[in-house]
Amino acid sequence: MPVDVPEQFLTASPEVTRYFREKGSRPTFDWRDIAPAEHAYAFTVAKSAGFDVLDDLRAAVDDAIINRVPFEEFRARLTPTLQAKGWWGKRFAKDPADGVSKIVQLGSPRRLRTIYWANIRTAHAAGEWERTQRTKRFLPYLVYTLSLAERRRPEHRAWVGVILPVDHPFWDTHYPPNGWGCKCGVRQVSRREAERLGYDPQAGGPQIVMRPWRNKRTGQTVNAPLGIDPGWDTNPGKTRGRNVAELLSGRLGDLSTLARRAAIADFTASPAFKVFVQDAIETGLHHAARVPALRAQGLSGFDLIDALQAERRYAMTRFPVAIAPVRFGDDFLPVMIDARTIGHAADHRRVVDVSAWPDFGAILKRSRVRRDLAGTLRAFDPETGLFLVLDPQGSHWRLRTLYRPRGKARHFDKQPGTDVE
Repeated sequence: MPVDVPEQFLTASPEVTRYFREKGSRPTFDWRDIAPAEHAYAFTVAKSAGFDVLDDLRAAVDDAIINRVPFEEFRARLTPTLQAKGWWGKRFAKDPADGVSKIVQLGSPRRLRTIYWANIRTAHAAGEWERTQRTKRFLPYLVYTLSLAERRRPEHRAWVGVILPVDHPFWDTHYPPNGWGCKCGVRQVSRREAERLGYDPQAGGPQIVMRPWRNKRTGQTVNAPLGIDPGWDTNPGKTRGRNVAELLSGRLGDLSTLARRAAIADFTASPAFKVFVQDAIETGLHHAARVPALRAQGLSGFDLIDALQAERRYAMTRFPVAIAPVRFGDDFLPVMIDARTIGHAADHRRVVDVSAWPDFGAILKRSRVRRDLAGTLRAFDPETGLFLVLDPQGSHWRLRTLYRPRGKARHFDKQPGTDVE
């Protein structure tokens, strides 16, 4: 992709839109209040705390990404709303860190440009990184490229032409953008092209000079690469990828709420998720076909289950399919499903192929939901006709069953409990 094509002329891919849309919202007073890596799963705008503007800003950025809205149009649409809500110009605002009122810059054309640029550039960078991971088997190298911007940082010019494997540690900190207004980019190439461009596997990466940077808000001092603005020494796409790795290793509970939400969204959109679902479908069908023969041998109960597992195990016994919506009354807990539940649904022709796998995140947001005295939720989605039963498990919701009742809405109306708005 040409690195100097203006953002408004780029078509937003599913990876780009998902990266931004699955971020949580977090108002802050200062950009240094949030750790750099957290920007991969949190949408935040400095000085937005205490003002009802974060949703407006988020909606405008989302529209700009999806519909390739030019900055001038972005600014013209958003400015009247921000001015009407008092988030414009300079004014006194209380700093939550020390309780002192300070004169701060709220909305302005310059700030809107920064918000527009930073969010669109990082969303596209993260989307490109995800696609890079998918194609690295055939295009295993990245080349650092420089933009045609009028002002270029000397350190960034020095990195032009650097050729390294996609998974080299250099890209953990130097994957563009590498600072405010940075328009550098990368190009993914084959081994043959890398060798033609002079790649030397024995040379290693460029020497990285680190410098200390003290966050005056937190008092913490960290080392950052020379030439990269503080807070930009991250790879947003790779950070999100690490969250998915934590999820797959069973450490979902170790992630923060915002990171967990983003990890599940990324996982359910990944090829790995489709592999696990398809395996659960095929294993479930295999088990169902084998049950009569095993029962004829006198097996039942746990002995029958052990025999089925010995013949063919599920690749992944339980995994998340969505994040519970706000109306469930929890802190965005994951909704988990057992592979056996999928297999059982496949056997009863409720889920027959991974290509028809439902979008449970969207379903849970729009469904009619009823909660009984035990806390169990029953949901019915008129759009798909699916009926779901979810049990609270403390750290997550368990999607116990899913099917399409014949009575549809009438079936839901007969369920116990009170409606959840």
